[in-house]
Amino acid sequence: MLGFDSLIYKIKAVRERFLSYLGNELITVTAHSNDGVNALELLAALMNLPVSKLSLLKHMIWDFNEESQALPRDIQGAKSRIDFEIYESLNETVLFELKIALLCMLEIPGALFYRKSPTSYKHYSVLDIFKSIIPFINQMCARKRAEHGDHFFEKSHFSLADFTEQDYRLEAENFDRAFRETFIQGFRVLRSHFLVENLFAKPLAYVDLEALNWKRNSLTNKQSRSRKKWFSNHIFEKCSREGSFAVVDFLRALDEDIWDQDTLSRLELVGYHKASDASITRRNYDIYVAYRMSSRGYKGLEIKPFLYQMAREYWSFQKPWMLKDKEALCKLTEAPMDNELYEYLTHINNSACYIVAQYTGMRPSELCNCLVEGCLTDDEFGHDLIISGVMKHRKVLRKLFDDKWVAIPIVKDAVQVLRILDRFKQNPYLFSNMNTVMPGMQHEAKSLSGSGLTHQLYAFLAKTLTSEELEELEVSPYTLRHSLSNQMFRAAVGLPFISYQLKHFGHHASTIGQDMRNRRVGTVTIDYGGIGETLSSGGGSDAPGRIDAEKEFIMNSLNPDGGYAGDNASAHRARLKKYFKGYLEAGYSNDDIFERMAELNFAVINVGQGYCYGNATDLDDPSIPCIGSLRCNPNRCQNAVVTEANAPKWQEIYIQNTVALRRYEADPSAAFAELRDQGDVDLSIEQMKLVIAEAKEVLIQLGIEVSV
Repeated sequence: MLGFDSLIYKIKAVRERFLSYLGNELITVTAHSNDGVNALELLAALMNLPVSKLSLLKHMIWDFNEESQALPRDIQGAKSRIDFEIYESLNETVLFELKIALLCMLEIPGALFYRKSPTSYKHYSVLDIFKSIIPFINQMCARKRAEHGDHFFEKSHFSLADFTEQDYRLEAENFDRAFRETFIQGFRVLRSHFLVENLFAKPLAYVDLEALNWKRNSLTNKQSRSRKKWFSNHIFEKCSREGSFAVVDFLRALDEDIWDQDTLSRLELVGYHKASDASITRRNYDIYVAYRMSSRGYKGLEIKPFLYQMAREYWSFQKPWMLKDKEALCKLTEAPMDNELYEYLTHINNSACYIVAQYTGMRPSELCNCLVEGCLTDDEFGHDLIISGVMKHRKVLRKLFDDKWVAIPIVKDAVQVLRILDRFKQNPYLFSNMNTVMPGMQHEAKSLSGSGLTHQLYAFLAKTLTSEELEELEVSPYTLRHSLSNQMFRAAVGLPFISYQLKHFGHHASTIGQDMRNRRVGTVTIDYGGIGETLSSGGGSDAPGRIDAEKEFIMNSLNPDGGYAGDNASAHRARLKKYFKGYLEAGYSNDDIFERMAELNFAVINVGQGYCYGNATDLDDPSIPCIGSLRCNPNRCQNAVVTEANAPKWQEIYIQNTVALRRYEADPSAAFAELRDQGDVDLSIEQMKLVIAEAKEVLIQLGIEVSV
């Protein structure tokens, strides 16, 4: 029996004969000796070709949900199925052409020469493309039927090639769905040279799709295109701060172990007590878990393992092995068990999910497959990792560490929060909604889909950002992936955005990278730039955020109109103006120059705290007037220049020393012993106060808001 890759080449020779058979229940076979090809047998062979385990080419529903490769949660169901019956205006011949084109993209994509480098396509990606273009073609058919009648249409439009440029223009103006990138991809396939040679009687009418007057156009809509696909430094810090604070504060209220001690110190410093405001205690949370589970039919003994402590007063006096009803349980505490508590716990859930997604860079399918139990592990070197139950097909999905990602302290805390919340959810998946799964139904429980993750992320951002900040963003799980990538690129070009989490990430990632190199098994360079490229969908120099990160670094460092701190700032600015003068006189704008510098990977060396214009050759020279580890301090050295590119390092210095000082003030003996054990140069409290003051002054000069 011939396969599709052989049968496709036989269609053109008998095309006109067997297309007339489509839609007819013919049981006889007509031989055509003049070309040696039996048209009806060819048609029967094609129609009975399997396209998936559940479907043949002749079927009106193609279903890919039972393929051997496990499907991620967010593409199961409708995303892996296409129903051709809903396109009622297509005639049999046009539908046949579309099915063959779709199957070509699935089975022999290289033959289409669709891309410069042929690649294989996942069925859900192909279905998405054809689900985008078929409604447009269906509506074109409906228009022609309405204008000329069904009989004329059936006799005059045997092929997609029979539609004219005018048909496309008219339909674009009335098509209700948005024109998007998949339109271009789909028609590029239909216009391929391979299909003209082997399927269509003639080439399709060529129309510049992007030039049509579309009723809705997502490619040229300015509002849509202007939305950022990654977080700016400010938003990245704001979301990280709120997500981390919410997670650690919740664990603190429940007296749980906390891994991220840096965040805990900052919580105490700023007086963040939202969990306390929500009356979160172990007892109150137990009562909430008890009534949530009992209301779904769980019995007392089934609930007991999920409570911190099963008090005798929880049990019903009338019903053995049952807990008291919801109303009676709520009376056991003065804490309100109302919608406000539910909203608070929802925000905690969303915050924890944000932290895991943000600081792992997982794809939606990978997030959806994380399990509550067993998702945290470590390797033989003691590195903490988070794992996902994803498909192990490395050629298809390139991952940072196969199915493992670095679990920095705040990620471990976030996972612990989600496990605690799962006591009343009873869902085996880490990323799930706030509903409680009924007893015995865990095997049918599902994680969040891609759209569910987006909704969850949007809810978190809506509580964290202003409406103006939120409006600027294109919100999806990939926004977090690109944001982490962007931060990694900043680190690679010398502009690390220093947050307490990202700092840990860099430390762990570089350590793991070294271990992998020692073992000679790493296929990805585990440094900042390597991570950034791996996290980016495209990778390379054009990956999302890379050029922006490099351009931002150059603008911060070399903008002749930028803000600088230090006695030498004016000299630095004067040199830049002189450098830019020739280009500006030639008609280039500052932005043009910055973009070109970024494209050329313009060399800029950032030494951390600033730039030194002195003649010192040894950074350990005691004559350099720096405080402790502070270098290029414009308040102490006339050779120092500090730019906005250096601000994150000064923020880190300010935060670390402020936290250390507050610890000492709260408990001098304990804090001093801790600092002594660290062997820190800044043991002197006076030095710490001086460093805080110096860092604050530098940040104020740069116009940076000083905060912990």
